Amino acid sequence: MTEKRCVSTFIGVVLMALAMGGCSSDPPPTTVQMQADYPSYDERSLVAEATTIVEGTVLATESTVLTPRYEGDTPEENPLFGLSEEEKEQALEQDDGVPATAVTMRVDVSHRGSPQPDQEIIIFQTGGVVGNVEYTVAAEPILTVGESYLLFATDSFDDAFVILGGSAGTYLATGDGDFSALNPSLAPFQQLDRDDVAALVQ
Repeated sequence: MTEKRCVSTFIGVVLMALAMGGCSSDPPPTTVQMQADYPSYDERSLVAEATTIVEGTVLATESTVLTPRYEGDTPEENPLFGLSEEEKEQALEQDDGVPATAVTMRVDVSHRGSPQPDQEIIIFQTGGVVGNVEYTVAAEPILTVGESYLLFATDSFDDAFVILGGSAGTYLATGDGDFSALNPSLAPFQQLDRDDVAALVQ
């Protein structure tokens, strides 16, 4: 199962949560915890399945909605950019949509894959804001603008990327070339530095 397939496993939960959050005509801001089923990774599989390994700095985030794109025998998730809040809510209700966030990252160091230093890339994460509801996934916290990370990612659609294992492939920069697992309970490595990563990709 690929990362982009995993998102679809909890669409039903998302839609149910949306219905609960929309019961009031004028609800206060609400946080809804979504459940997601991500594959687990050990050290070897995380490195082997990462088509892209980069260090980068988050420049911006934008809430969006992913909807199924039917190509071949299985649906892939398709981002809907530039929608109004009303259009996002309609996509969630009518098109099996999943709240998501598009993260714009500037690549600082590329260890594997096509992105090059100073290039801006898009990373899609599950969870985002639609209307007065913030949808969150404990296993995939949204990257923070201004922070730097080491990411183990794989190709998604339209030249974008997704992080392996929700946050298993996410490491927060803690110093000059040093990184700590953002979610230690899911990450196969607890600490990595730039030399460690160079050795892993040889």
